[in-house]
Amino acid sequence: MGLQEVVLVTGASSGVGEALAPLLAKRGYRVYGMSRRSVALAGVTALPADVGDAAAVNAAVAQLIEAEGRLDIVLHCAGIGGAGPVEHMPTAEARRIMDTNFWGSWNLCQATLPHLRQSPRGRLLLVGSIAGFMGIPYRSAYCASKAALKTLGDSLRMELKDSNLQVATVCPGDIATNSIATQYRQPAEDLDPLYQGRYRKADDGMAANVDHGMAASTVAERMYTIMNYEVLKPYYVIGEPLQKASTVASRLLPGRVWEWVLGKYYS
Repeated sequence: MGLQEVVLVTGASSGVGEALAPLLAKRGYRVYGMSRRSVALAGVTALPADVGDAAAVNAAVAQLIEAEGRLDIVLHCAGIGGAGPVEHMPTAEARRIMDTNFWGSWNLCQATLPHLRQSPRGRLLLVGSIAGFMGIPYRSAYCASKAALKTLGDSLRMELKDSNLQVATVCPGDIATNSIATQYRQPAEDLDPLYQGRYRKADDGMAANVDHGMAASTVAERMYTIMNYEVLKPYYVIGEPLQKASTVASRLLPGRVWEWVLGKYYS
């Protein structure tokens, strides 16, 4: 690895970020873990900040640069979900998802890109989702935020083509974390009868998929491998074969056919 590389991992208080930060520290990187609350992870320097707060992110990154003088790799794992039909979901809850998943990513990019571009081997991995390739019923705000993140990464790659910084979007399927328990899920009884039955089925199905999803450590190991590739691909889809195939099918199948297939899956 040569000179010890400095890595910033966001979302370090839970899920993939919590698994990834100490993994990298154990493997010889100087690791900073950003999260809303300060957490103690082995070998990791805590960097408390909410990615949705641009001033807090700028201050945290400035603190890192003052201590290290460099930043080589950013692994952006912070994100939140939520459930509810568009007609009824509180706009404040939908906004919170977008503020974290998209605008939080925007804030992080603006704070870190000037430093990452100075690294001889800069890497920026954005954790998107398979849901960023398609609309999923009752997860509209989450899907929209991850689709926005995906296209943000697309734009970044073209803008940074004359630099040493490489950008990739990592798109996992279901991960077994406590995310369902901690996110906003609209109570079915608050909904119009039109939605109630299908919403309950879809929400129960999503919770079951998460319960049986990949371990966060599996995704962390995969991200470690990806960040060390000599040349990064635009996207890395991680998940079950059916989930991986869905990102291709969503682009190749006629729109009505794809929506019928997806509707059957979530019914």
